[in-house]
Amino acid sequence: MKEPVNVSPFLGNTSALWLLLFCYAMIVASMSSIGVFVSFLPHVIHDLSIAAPQAGFAISLFSLPSALACVPIGRLVDRIGIRSGMVLAGLLAIAGDVCLSQAHSWLLVYFGMCLSGASFGALTVTCPSALVSWLEGDARTRALSFWSTYGPVGYAFGLLLAVPFTIGGVWQHVFLWHAAIFAALTCFVMQLPRRKEQVNVNTGNGGLALLFKDKAIIRLGFSLALPNAVAYGVSVVTPSYLARSYGVEVGMSNSGIAAAKIFAMMLGGFVTGYILTKQVHYRIMYRSLVCLGLAALFVLFFPGGGFGWALVALICWLLAFGGMAGGTMAQLPTFVSRQEDIGVVSGLVGQLTSLICLAAPPVYLALTQWSSFWGLSCCVLLVAACLVPYRKTSVSA
Repeated sequence: MKEPVNVSPFLGNTSALWLLLFCYAMIVASMSSIGVFVSFLPHVIHDLSIAAPQAGFAISLFSLPSALACVPIGRLVDRIGIRSGMVLAGLLAIAGDVCLSQAHSWLLVYFGMCLSGASFGALTVTCPSALVSWLEGDARTRALSFWSTYGPVGYAFGLLLAVPFTIGGVWQHVFLWHAAIFAALTCFVMQLPRRKEQVNVNTGNGGLALLFKDKAIIRLGFSLALPNAVAYGVSVVTPSYLARSYGVEVGMSNSGIAAAKIFAMMLGGFVTGYILTKQVHYRIMYRSLVCLGLAALFVLFFPGGGFGWALVALICWLLAFGGMAGGTMAQLPTFVSRQEDIGVVSGLVGQLTSLICLAAPPVYLALTQWSSFWGLSCCVLLVAACLVPYRKTSVSA
């Protein structure tokens, strides 16, 4: 018997809204570690007397735990519960921040980034599992769509968090503030429901066998991972490419870039969630957004388009990407065959995404021509459009 909740126009009830905001805050706070670290990359290289490739390797270590262990983490969450998994993620994040705040050697930097990455991996499993388990209907669809925009938003939040420490501050101190944020969020985990998670699922194969018998789950993972890889690669090369093409630096500060990304991604995820509740066919919507994204990327990279048009195209690309990611995450409940498999399915999708995204930065950085940037993005997104699965949302208990 479910407890009554107050009505909210955003997700349908107040409890659902607070659950979404909490899960979103947790994953954004975790992802912001990358934004903070990248902001101080020159300081890290100088203060620790390490080479640029070594500092870049630290960024890769953040993605390594989620790339290699999301499925085992998902199975662990299925055993210990969502609340315990979130507490574990919070403790790992705090430990990682403490290591980074005391970092005076590359060893502590590496260890701190590994711990932060492990926390991120745990949250990519526990947060969608919580939304799938404790929400239902349109509220769940909108929540998963909105939550999926955490990547660029978290990165942008990290840029904002670093701003007060960029002038005259000690870069390690920002991680103490980051640890304090996570400590506060971890305390709020205790407010999550104590009741057993309940979710309506499709009948079918269960356990790890579903990963091999139900190819749609693998296709769903690729449908999320491939656009994420393109977004990751584009974000790496765009600033230097625009500077080289138009002879100017990106005419925005960290705060301006962050605001633009946050606006585009959150709007894309919110609008997608609203559209999906109107029974719009997911696969058709996804492929339409792929076409929009490819057109935006063409304008972004075409050297004769002008700097202003390139910035407009970047916003349009982020809107399209937000829609693709949001729509894919909103489909997650329709691919869960058993209640106890929520974590492992979330883990598989997260692991595929992290693993593929590991290769994106070096591949994009190896390219130099605008046609190569657009051509690679075109190939990857077309593959995603071909692989995107679809399953009716009607489910049985």
